[in-house]
Amino acid sequence: MIYGLTFNGKHSFSEFGLYVEKKTINPPSKKKIVDDVPFMHGNYDFSTVGSRGEQVFDTRTITVKFALICYTMEELYTKYSQILEWLADCSQSQLIFDYDPGYYFLAEVQDAPKFDDLTDNGELEVNFVCYPFRYSTSYMGDDIWDTFNFLTDYTQYTNTFEITNPFTTVVMYNNGRAVTPVINCSSPMTLRVNGEDKEYKLNAGDNKVWGLKLKNGKNELIFAGSGTVKILFRWESL
Repeated sequence: MIYGLTFNGKHSFSEFGLYVEKKTINPPSKKKIVDDVPFMHGNYDFSTVGSRGEQVFDTRTITVKFALICYTMEELYTKYSQILEWLADCSQSQLIFDYDPGYYFLAEVQDAPKFDDLTDNGELEVNFVCYPFRYSTSYMGDDIWDTFNFLTDYTQYTNTFEITNPFTTVVMYNNGRAVTPVINCSSPMTLRVNGEDKEYKLNAGDNKVWGLKLKNGKNELIFAGSGTVKILFRWESL
């Protein structure tokens, strides 16, 4: 079976005759902030101080070797120009592999391959610089069975909820890393999350509140107000 990838809105094989011969998905490295003090053992690690205890990561690199359906040298000149525009003429874009359609990487090609790399036997190597995590192509609650993973996913049939006075408890599952959701409210409301004392004030419309994160697994959100809320987030994983 021929596997390809989608990047910058175009599929490698159907658009350019490129299919994935080999790929290397490198893990992201941790961002470390450490300081040494004379005469002490080890060092002080400040890497998670500003992130409220959350480990932060650097970008990752994905190297893909494409195989190209053979062309004459004249055709290769035209094909190379088309491939170069596809890869280089965009900023960060979704990178989706055919074998894993439920997730995408946010990727960019910073150094496009030279023409010399496009050999007449049809090989081309491309380096994608990616954000450290991969994202679900659907929102939690979309209930798309084609990409459902029985090992990790939760069944959540909706992301829209009716809120009634004096308060309503909404249960929301997150099968990825801690993430800040977009909460769309039909009217102003207040919110408490997972039993925390902190109260968040939400305006009518979209709210993305700094410091408000849904942890991995079950989350309980207690809304005070009246109307409807829609909770939108894509789960993230390494």
